[in-house]
Amino acid sequence: MKKNCVGCGIGLQAEYPNRDGYLQADVLNSKREHHYCQRCFKIKNYGKNIASELSSEDYRKEVAIASDSAELALAVFDIIDFEGSFDDEILDILREKESIIIINKLDLIPDDKHPSEVANWVKGRLAEEGIAPLDIAIVSTKNSYGINGIYKKINHFFPKGVEAVVLGVTNVGKSSIINRLIGAKTITVSKYPGTTLKINKQTIPQTNITLLDTPGLIPHARVSDLVCEECTLKIIPSGEISRKTFKLDKDRVIFLGDLISFRVVKIEEAKPIISIYASQNVNFLETNVEKQKEYLENKRVDILGIPCDKCIDKYKSQKFKKELITLETGEELAFKGLGWITVKRGPLHVEVTMPEVIECIIRKAFIVPKR
Repeated sequence: MKKNCVGCGIGLQAEYPNRDGYLQADVLNSKREHHYCQRCFKIKNYGKNIASELSSEDYRKEVAIASDSAELALAVFDIIDFEGSFDDEILDILREKESIIIINKLDLIPDDKHPSEVANWVKGRLAEEGIAPLDIAIVSTKNSYGINGIYKKINHFFPKGVEAVVLGVTNVGKSSIINRLIGAKTITVSKYPGTTLKINKQTIPQTNITLLDTPGLIPHARVSDLVCEECTLKIIPSGEISRKTFKLDKDRVIFLGDLISFRVVKIEEAKPIISIYASQNVNFLETNVEKQKEYLENKRVDILGIPCDKCIDKYKSQKFKKELITLETGEELAFKGLGWITVKRGPLHVEVTMPEVIECIIRKAFIVPKR
């Protein structure tokens, strides 16, 4: 009987040490209840990642198979990188299937934000996409907040049990949520993209609720996907995100690391006031136009930090674009896979310099400005 890794779902094999699913033959043939592949073992015990042979297209196929068989979709979104986790393929599934939306990482929000406020904001964003879920659960896997509420919501709508597919892009916390629901650290959890490789079936104890963990989808146009693995882990916040407020004059420039910069091109009646939110590892720097040109043309890892020496040449070799954007008071400009700018007093007229592949989103403020 073929055995699968309980950590990532991959089929186990003992013949090829450098391929996915490898496990030593004596361990594979033992009578252990749970087996972990070599990759999961190293991630769980040493924090060391081994690149998988599978592609993003392979992951999408697994998600499609699981979605077709399941009656319910549990879609997990990252509230800190909401736009980066708002994948089109997941939205297509949610338009066709009954769903419960799970919003993770509530604990990383720097301002007091009541869960009902978060739920209402998310409900509005979903409505813009034509999606009306059965319910929304606001959680934090770090401190287990709201996890029991997920079970209660599933049980309310499906009292006789259900098979539910758990969907999400990489690093939103799907596997952590499943581990919390089943009450065991069974599924491999890490900050490395693509930890789950195949459909991984788990059952919530003493229920008829089956959860299908799926590989994280890799969305397009995220800043965090354009840098090395070490920088990616720095951009993905593990603690409360950083917030800094600026009162800007014309031609003042803000750098978010050496990743994205923007220049104020026009001032109307009053100087705009903004707050920037991102991982604490991302440096914010205010400077002038002359320095902006210098930093864009040269590698200033010593000041801007990310990208690092390993990946800055590759990052700066991309084609960059300049985009004129106007934001009003109460609006935000969100950069997928990085962070966002909230306008506390507008309008804000800026010229944004960023890689051509990066997508930024203008949205209603998630954190409502306080004057």
